[in-house]
Amino acid sequence: MTTHKTDSSVKSNSRLRTTTGNILSKAKHAYNREGMFYVLRSGLMMFLGYFLIYYYQTFKSSEKFKFQGKTYHYFFHPYCTTWRNERTVAVPIIWDIVKEYEEKGKSILEVGNMLSYYFKVSHDILDIYEIKDGVINEDVVDFKPSKKYDLIISILTLPEVGWYDMPRDPEKSVRAFENLKRLLSPGGQLVLVVGLGLNTQFEMSLRTKTIEFNIHGYLRHLKGYRWEEADWKDVKDAKYDKFVPTAHGILIGTIGPEIP
Repeated sequence: MTTHKTDSSVKSNSRLRTTTGNILSKAKHAYNREGMFYVLRSGLMMFLGYFLIYYYQTFKSSEKFKFQGKTYHYFFHPYCTTWRNERTVAVPIIWDIVKEYEEKGKSILEVGNMLSYYFKVSHDILDIYEIKDGVINEDVVDFKPSKKYDLIISILTLPEVGWYDMPRDPEKSVRAFENLKRLLSPGGQLVLVVGLGLNTQFEMSLRTKTIEFNIHGYLRHLKGYRWEEADWKDVKDAKYDKFVPTAHGILIGTIGPEIP
């Protein structure tokens, strides 16, 4: 994997960068984004999560959901207590796609470092904030690699691009989207998981078709860890729950060939 030097031009008032594995730096990052209450609550939930994960993995591991004609197991993991948020469905869907492309020896880029917390990965990862060996610390809107990618995936990251900057830049996620399309190889595929209810500007771009996908898929939250496949009308007004935090409706948008 090709690594890049950290961009020193990032403004000092942007989100703090973190080193993966350093608990204090992660807490400082979260404090900068959401405040002390969020940090304390998240710490407590992570602590409780290691007890609850035994219950979910022992008694709920057979639970499944359907999406676009496929059946997936809900994903239960202590990191970010996945059964409480949209990761429980987003991670298994995207990981299934990544494995398909890996088996074919295709080039893959992940925008936002998420999958490496749950699996051993070999693909390129772009994340401006997480300083970790193998992670490319560049801004997604300016990223110009020397190669194109057969698959670009991003889980719950795109609406956050620019949203937590100071000052906030809600249209930055649209510019990021346009740049990602330019990074696709001929016949390449871009698959984005978007948590709805967070970045209102991004969702306005969906409504006005400033941002368009070839294929749209939606899931809505039912109760607990359970989700079901839905239509746009079912999730378009879904609220983002900052307390958990989680979206209650997600879009999985695809540009390029259908999901293999």
